[in-house]
Amino acid sequence: MYVKSAEKLLIFSRYIGQQVVIRSLSIDDNDETIGILTGIKENALLISIDNVNRWVPLSDELELCDIKLILKPLKRLTSAIIDTANSLPVQAFITPYYQSLGFDMPVYIAPGHPLNCNYVVELNLADYRTSEEILNSTKQLMLVHG
Repeated sequence: MYVKSAEKLLIFSRYIGQQVVIRSLSIDDNDETIGILTGIKENALLISIDNVNRWVPLSDELELCDIKLILKPLKRLTSAIIDTANSLPVQAFITPYYQSLGFDMPVYIAPGHPLNCNYVVELNLADYRTSEEILNSTKQLMLVHG
């Protein structure tokens, strides 16, 4: 299922402040970098890596990077988080609350859109590994290929 760059921007916009994992597609390297999604404009994501902000362009014509949100599956919800969500004044606040905590939620693009109701991970835009697991796998690759 192909996700257009405009759709990626819409999905990512709901997760500003969350960690992302980035892998360059332009060099023959499996090295993964972790950053924080800090902003969005019409054709790029603003990602902070080691306190340096970088605009990473998104385009349907040329993909330079594979960018995935580091999210948690809903099965990791605790009863305390669920209780807090259920106590919010409006039910419509529950999904944004879970997203702010880094949980993967079904996406909504537009009425009748074929990607609606898919989780972010199902669209290949999320990774359920923790940042520690990602860094450890990168270290392992460096030891094998280094």
